[in-house]
Amino acid sequence: MTVVAATIPKSEGDWQLRGVDADQVFASQQLSDTAMTAAVRVTARFDPSFPGWFLYRRVVAGVGLFDRDLEAWAVSSARILSRMKKKDGRDYVQPSLRRNDWISQAGRDALDYVIYGKYAEALEPRAERFGVHWKTYKRIREPVSAGLWIGLQTFQSELHTEYFRVRREDKGSW
Repeated sequence: MTVVAATIPKSEGDWQLRGVDADQVFASQQLSDTAMTAAVRVTARFDPSFPGWFLYRRVVAGVGLFDRDLEAWAVSSARILSRMKKKDGRDYVQPSLRRNDWISQAGRDALDYVIYGKYAEALEPRAERFGVHWKTYKRIREPVSAGLWIGLQTFQSELHTEYFRVRREDKGSW
């Protein structure tokens, strides 16, 4: 029996060279011109009422400067949802159950979920505190959370793409 030795080629490369993590670029307190240009371009593509940049900076960099604006946006989204109609024409939330206290809190809970990755309180105790059935509370909190999360992910994706596009424009081709 003959044993043949195989030669494994030497692994070469610059192991100190790493890719750019775009979230790190936007997480710093001082943003580069490239980052600012990308942020302005992407913000202009979204509806002016969507606080994508504020939400992104809050999640990625912890910038709380616009927390009141984010809260107002989440609360208004919850209120709008509560007053909508279903496809069959019925109310999404019965008018007799629409109270601003619990609807506003459901919006704030949705924002907490997006920023911190969890709700401030479990569903049933929160709903019980406001005297509303947990299923009704969930009908506002969950879709607003999902909408905020999807909006954030979409904004982030567009921002990263635009950042690398601007970077390529600034430096020629890399």
